[in-house]
Amino acid sequence: MNAPPETPSKNVSIPPTQNPAPPPLRILVVDDEPLIRQLCTELLDDHGYEVDTAENGAVAWDALQMKGYDLLITDNEMPQVSGIELVKKLQAAHMSVPVIMVSGTMPTAELERHPELHLAATLSKPFSIIEFTDIVKKVLHTADSVAHSAQLFRDCAMLDKNVSQAEKPAKALVREPINPSHRILVVDDDNETRQLSVDVLTGSGYDVEGVKDGAAGWEALQTFDYDLIVTDNKMPRMTGLEMMAKLRAARMTLPVIMATGNPPALEFERRPWLKPDITLQRPFSNDELLVAVKTILSTDGGNGSLLPKYL
Repeated sequence: MNAPPETPSKNVSIPPTQNPAPPPLRILVVDDEPLIRQLCTELLDDHGYEVDTAENGAVAWDALQMKGYDLLITDNEMPQVSGIELVKKLQAAHMSVPVIMVSGTMPTAELERHPELHLAATLSKPFSIIEFTDIVKKVLHTADSVAHSAQLFRDCAMLDKNVSQAEKPAKALVREPINPSHRILVVDDDNETRQLSVDVLTGSGYDVEGVKDGAAGWEALQTFDYDLIVTDNKMPRMTGLEMMAKLRAARMTLPVIMATGNPPALEFERRPWLKPDITLQRPFSNDELLVAVKTILSTDGGNGSLLPKYL
């Protein structure tokens, strides 16, 4: 196979390699009282958070499907979908966003009947500014610590797995890829295109897995650790953009190359946190794919993204 060119082709869109400041934490405030929504928004804005609002649980649920949040602050008694019903939807969808319920009528009996509906905190109305800001800081700090601990647990589990494999007798060993630290997931509904990308990357020493759409890609991401995703956008069941939204909502820091003939530019303008690290415009050559992959995996030792990390 020919060596990749030193300079990327014009079809490869690669952003600058400087590390920008991390994005602000995103909070969704849900309350049917406009004055409460305004007050919470102003307080959170003053502390540097990015805030969206919704007037009831139904509107909030739509927002949660479209955008990832670090915290949900919700009232309980609201039209259409109440706060406790919204929490039940989160539980059913296995969404891990922490929830603070701010209400004058807490659903205590319902929470006792359903202990799986865990709230990060509760705050009774009326509340003071200090009470509100303190509980937000506390919950966000706890969520960050839990995420960090979970990552440490996954790292330790992977280390233990590697050690266990190293201790197996020689006849039980399997051939490792040339560069086992760089594992890539290719997501594309076109079988020939997907297989070509897998073959090109495997031939360059990467450990590569291919799946047929975003739903299969998201399932793989729940099971295995990857260093990079190469994904198409328009696919059945789940698009590349929808998979990336789930990735960001789950606060996974995995870098992404979107390889597509129709990049969703308007969606990226509307939701810039979903922008991929690199966009490859189809048709592109094998060398262009390899240059894009090498660019990302050589950044921060192959463990970082060219865009702000979602920690």
